[in-house]
Amino acid sequence: MSDTASTDALAMVIARTTQAIEMAGPHDRVPWLFARCWMRASRYEAIVKDPTDIDGALDDFDDLPVDLPGRAKLAAVLATALIRSGELLGSTRMPRAMVLVDIADADASPLPDWPVTSAALRAVDLLVAWQENRPGYRPRAALQELERYARIVGDTQPHATLIDAARRGLQHLVIQDDMDPAAAQRLAKDVRAFTEGLDPQSPLLDRGTVMALLQEANAKAMRGDPAGALEKLEELREGSLRLPVGDPLRVAVDEAWNQLVPFLEMLQPNGTGGGAARRSQFVNPAGDDHLRMFREMADQAGIPDNERALRLSQLGVAELATDTPQSVDSAVRHLTEALSVATEHDPRRTYYLMFAGVAHLRRVEMTGDRHHLRTGTELLEQAWRQAESSTHALWTTTAMPLAHAYRLAGRNELGRSTALSGLRGHAWSVLLQSTPDEMQATARDAAGDALDTARLCLMDHDPEGAATALDAGRGLILYATTETRDLEARLTAAGDAALAREWARAQQSHTPDDVPGELRRRVIGALAGVELTADGSPTASPARGTTRLLDPPQPHETRAALRSLGMDALVYLVPGDELNGAAVVIPADAPPSWLLLPKLNDTGVAAFESFLFDAAQGMEGADPRTRDSALLGARARAPQALEEICEWAWESAIGPLVERHLNLPADRPARLVLVPVRELARVPWHAARTRSADGTWRYAMERVVFSYAPSARLLCESAWHQPVPLTAKGLVVGDPDTAGSARDLPAARLEALAIKDCFYPDARYVGRLPDGESSQEGPGTRDEVLRWLADPDGGTMMHLACHGIVEQTTSARDSSYLLLDRGEHLAAERLVRTLGTGPDRGIALAVLAACSSGRSGRGYDEAFSLSTTLLAGRVRSVVSATWSVPDEATSVLMFMFHHFLKEEGLAPADALRTAQLCMVGHRKPPEAMPKRMRAQLRGHDRSDIVSWAAFVHTGR
Repeated sequence: MSDTASTDALAMVIARTTQAIEMAGPHDRVPWLFARCWMRASRYEAIVKDPTDIDGALDDFDDLPVDLPGRAKLAAVLATALIRSGELLGSTRMPRAMVLVDIADADASPLPDWPVTSAALRAVDLLVAWQENRPGYRPRAALQELERYARIVGDTQPHATLIDAARRGLQHLVIQDDMDPAAAQRLAKDVRAFTEGLDPQSPLLDRGTVMALLQEANAKAMRGDPAGALEKLEELREGSLRLPVGDPLRVAVDEAWNQLVPFLEMLQPNGTGGGAARRSQFVNPAGDDHLRMFREMADQAGIPDNERALRLSQLGVAELATDTPQSVDSAVRHLTEALSVATEHDPRRTYYLMFAGVAHLRRVEMTGDRHHLRTGTELLEQAWRQAESSTHALWTTTAMPLAHAYRLAGRNELGRSTALSGLRGHAWSVLLQSTPDEMQATARDAAGDALDTARLCLMDHDPEGAATALDAGRGLILYATTETRDLEARLTAAGDAALAREWARAQQSHTPDDVPGELRRRVIGALAGVELTADGSPTASPARGTTRLLDPPQPHETRAALRSLGMDALVYLVPGDELNGAAVVIPADAPPSWLLLPKLNDTGVAAFESFLFDAAQGMEGADPRTRDSALLGARARAPQALEEICEWAWESAIGPLVERHLNLPADRPARLVLVPVRELARVPWHAARTRSADGTWRYAMERVVFSYAPSARLLCESAWHQPVPLTAKGLVVGDPDTAGSARDLPAARLEALAIKDCFYPDARYVGRLPDGESSQEGPGTRDEVLRWLADPDGGTMMHLACHGIVEQTTSARDSSYLLLDRGEHLAAERLVRTLGTGPDRGIALAVLAACSSGRSGRGYDEAFSLSTTLLAGRVRSVVSATWSVPDEATSVLMFMFHHFLKEEGLAPADALRTAQLCMVGHRKPPEAMPKRMRAQLRGHDRSDIVSWAAFVHTGR
């Protein structure tokens, strides 16, 4: 019989049963009601799925006597029909379904498959309980209970799919409590994968799409990306319109819109400048309409206490952002009320305490009322105690305002120690991120707090504390950008595969953040290679792989590294934004010191940005004959940019350092390691210049041998590695054919071949020869370079004369790469994976004679460039370029560098300095230069800084 015939036959039977019910007396109609109820449920489940059928069946069931035999089994049939429809989530029938569950559960001899159905429905009800604002509801406890039901259901369908959907809804609630952007992003990916596995006709499809968008909007909002979050919310709101009116998820989207949009608009840039925005967190005050909306939400009747507390806190934070004396007073009242309304176990209580404390501090700043200082400090201390240890997500967020409170009270030393202790929480937070992208986003936030803490230390004349803070921030960036594995892979590589599996299971239900406790502490300890105390402090310095980059070195470690490398001092250059900049100096044989640098601010760097852009533009195009002329054209668009930045570099920093602050040796050039912070990383400090009395230019490199370092920790790591001697073997790459992806570099081929023939006769040469033909040893492919890197007998030097590409991005993927044969990319991430595993390869020197090979594509810091990648991979010395460089001048400079290195026995930093001095006419070039290069040098304009200043040395 066809489905249509079955439907028609059942419809006829139901119609006759209805007639019988209408004709029967009160007692005689019960059997007919029972039969119609069963038939309507069967037709709904198996054939038509007409909503009137299931609603009619539920009405029939309600009319049956409560003591009717078989009623419990009929309840099970109805509940099973509901769950198999796949439409329970978001359905108004869910409360009626739970009544059926209670009745069927009381059956002494239930149907065989009932326990599975009961477990699935009770799991879904855990999510409905939140939607109904049931008193005492706790999402984490609900999530743990759901996992118990999930074990009963197993793989039974469609029950397991329904539980999966409910699990993701509960995970959303936990993430909202935790304010965890990484978890929100993970859940978004998980929900999208879940949705893609559904049947195209599944009623859960639209819900999954909306839930994924909601998580993506949450993640961007928590990450501090208001523009991205607003864009996602627009998409989300449009997607939610596909859900029925009144659907709880659609209601949640509307609430997210109402609650998030005003905050995101407050966070939108308004041109006030980085420093002010960084200090206040909010850049736009809340408007009257937004404040009115927040008040109406907080005053809404019938909401549970914890929800009211959340809305009161949102109102208070919006008022705090408005930042008038009246709004701050109102913020104090509402945040205090939120604390009084919230239950003792509300997971957001630490958050409320922290913001209430901040509001009292702002009132102190506005009025000078010391009573509020005492109250604000006590609230922040309570929040910090509730955070319990540096493994808690709010540890650092609370530490920074608490440090400010102590300073307002004149307790400066306690303020500094609190801020420095707060930075430790950033380290653990970076470690616990699941993916490289998440680690990098977290590290960027940490670097800002580290810079603020360093400035606080300098205000108290504590250069040692400032150095510790600066290196903490830079170490986090380095770790996050040189670690390419996800968290489970890192745990497994650390020898903790069982812990990796335990963490993966916990992440499924998102329970490890219940309390920052045992599992979280064990995972952090395993990743860092240390034991942690109860407060989250390490019992020793991290010892495993790149995790040592997380740990700032003590001053004695830095001094020992400087002495080992023959350097006189390490100097952090700290940008000032609209405030004063500074230099923090760690001498090799003296206590730390610091120097105020009023002109070291962002106004001096602005012109340099336009030069970097024009220099990069000058490298583009297809005609190899116009490559250098294109660069000249770009420089012509900003003819004085580089010259001006070099003069500013002397006036703002290098001049005061070398002429007044540092005790430079009289009989030799000083030897300094520079750690420029943030945008200062792009400035060629060795090319800083000033006019002498006779009108000629004096360059900083005449008095100082400069080396650069991403951080003091990485400098120490370089110092502790055993030196590797330069041999005649190595790898030289000369202008591989990029198949039209970039300009040809004819001078680079001459350079590469001359360097091989003159200095490294046993080296392998790949790429193109001067006549354009490929070398017999290989065309210069990615695999050829990677094979050499992995070959312990391949030699100890690599020279890459090719294109380097930097793409500005915040992603963990391919921001910096070399362009090789047929346009293949050799990304910095691939270099990390190749060099970061296995025993030390033993590479003495890597020369990246490639554009922008020393520049980061992820923000200002050079923490993730091709050069830093090699240095973190235990290459002893690296020479690289921080901007796009001209082909012919680069070839001359590189030949001279290798000459002074190999023929005169200079160290890499000294050899580079000597070659650069030749470029400006302050040293005699070597006699043994190819004629064409000698001619190029004779025709070189000695005042042309762009041709040599881009190249810097890092490492030994």
